[in-house]
Amino acid sequence: MLRILHSASTRPSDQATKRPGHHIVIGGAAFALTLLAALFLAGCAAQEAPSFFQATASLPGARLSLVKEAPSGYAPTPLPRVYFHRQQGEDIWLLAPEETLTALDGDGSFRAWLRGARAVRFQTDAGDVYWVPIDRDADALAMILDHDLAAWVDSDQLAGLWTQRGDALRTDRAFAEAIEAYAQALSLNPNLVEAHVGMGAALLAVGRAEEALQHLLFATREAPAHYWAQRLLGNAYLNLYRYALAVGPLTRAYLLRPETPDLLIGAALGLGRSGRRDAALRVLDKAEMRIDAPHQLQAIRALREEFSGPKD
Repeated sequence: MLRILHSASTRPSDQATKRPGHHIVIGGAAFALTLLAALFLAGCAAQEAPSFFQATASLPGARLSLVKEAPSGYAPTPLPRVYFHRQQGEDIWLLAPEETLTALDGDGSFRAWLRGARAVRFQTDAGDVYWVPIDRDADALAMILDHDLAAWVDSDQLAGLWTQRGDALRTDRAFAEAIEAYAQALSLNPNLVEAHVGMGAALLAVGRAEEALQHLLFATREAPAHYWAQRLLGNAYLNLYRYALAVGPLTRAYLLRPETPDLLIGAALGLGRSGRRDAALRVLDKAEMRIDAPHQLQAIRALREEFSGPKD
């Protein structure tokens, strides 16, 4: 069959002698396949993904716009009306392209208000749309995921929302789920310090100190004044028995927050077990003067006994 088709395409004069019935069948099949392909492609074109405005049309809230021409349902409005709708107890969907917002908000106060209201910024073909929930504690990430809106969310903001989800899960001691949430955040913004700190804390909690170390080293390089990054880095080194390396970050954490003298116990542990016993004892004396908790005082006494005795 393939040979006959090839002959028909290269030697038209042979068509009268080369089993014309087969040419009719093959030609009909090719036409049918072409027709089916055309119908399939037309069907794909007809089933385009919904626009952002179609995807959010059924969601509650007032539709307002800072531009004169806006998608259906968005009413052009001066900024004061936004505050009015918020006071009326409504979620707000505000179409506000960056150039328009800049022109109307010269002093930046309205954008500060949007941040304070925990508005979520969506990037659409018509410009930025802000969702301002009436409940500032609303689970914005759940709303985004439940309604398949992630494709339009500013990636840095979405990474921040995943980090907040990770923090909440870690507080509930759901460490495996927290690690997954932080991984989502870092896939969107690999440089997000808070996600690295949260990931480091969650990994430490499940005994994965070596992995935690990499995240905490990144965080302390990017944000040396981050208290938790320094404290957790010191703890990671202690967990890995790298005592000398633990002293620096624990000391920096204490200097950032002198009201946390328990850090001095960790620093003394690092000093003493890395051979600097005299320095460790001085730090323990300082810690004992500032600490009242019985279990911490017991730890100080145990370390003092360890570092005062003969070396192994």
